[in-house]
Amino acid sequence: MPLIRHRPAAPLSHYVECLWWSRRDAAQDYWEHVLPSGRVQLVFTLHEQPLLCLPASSASPIRWSGSMVHGPQSGYYLAGPKPVGAVAGVAFRPGAAGAVLGLAAEALTDRHLSLEELWGARARNLREQLLAAPDPAAIFRLLEQSLSRRIQRPLLMHPAVAQALVHGAPWSPDWTAQVRQASGYSPRHFIALFRGAVGLSPKHYQRIQRFNQVAQQLANAAGAGLADAAAGGGYADQAHFSREFRALAGVSPTHYRPRPGSPLHHAAGPQPQVKNLQDRGGA
Repeated sequence: MPLIRHRPAAPLSHYVECLWWSRRDAAQDYWEHVLPSGRVQLVFTLHEQPLLCLPASSASPIRWSGSMVHGPQSGYYLAGPKPVGAVAGVAFRPGAAGAVLGLAAEALTDRHLSLEELWGARARNLREQLLAAPDPAAIFRLLEQSLSRRIQRPLLMHPAVAQALVHGAPWSPDWTAQVRQASGYSPRHFIALFRGAVGLSPKHYQRIQRFNQVAQQLANAAGAGLADAAAGGGYADQAHFSREFRALAGVSPTHYRPRPGSPLHHAAGPQPQVKNLQDRGGA
């Protein structure tokens, strides 16, 4: 499955970590746990087959096509089998999606919604242009031009939050207190500012970044010792690490099976028990 990443030029690069395109040449017949990253993702299907996602706290899967905004997730969600075809996406920087999408990240927390719900006909028109683009380079140009035009001034993220995200060390046990004190705001005010921009509390964002670091380590080193991974991530002990891993990934670290090159995608297996299918978006 080829995957191409592209870093946009400034000023969009201040808001978007990367644009990406991938093509699946064979259908994927299993479900995945998509693990939290603390970021907002925007995905466009470049085929006409519907996709499924299932929030971990819900028995009602969402069937979608066209475009989907995956808000900052507090834990994993499930993604259904994937058909043959291409998709393109946008990985926003933490706390920066609001300046492009037009609303605070807190309004997207643990949500999955069509871009049409935010942009209306503009979202449909953009996807039609992407479908007509001849190659990934043209797709990246279209995305870069469209997203750059949507940047809102002033930046919706408060400077204190931006400073915390740039200079903080999210896996440090003292990070939350340190960044709050550096901001000069009260704990309640700083947490509200951070949650509004990032969609998560500073403490939960810290948990996810530490988890991401260790998941990356496990994915890169087959057979890595869990005790060493727990110690390297700053967990109190292996039991603490296992509890955190299961809470965020929905699976124990011993059963974690990342997709090659994608440490935040765990191959979960056959279709879960689901009902009450919801439709989102349209091709």
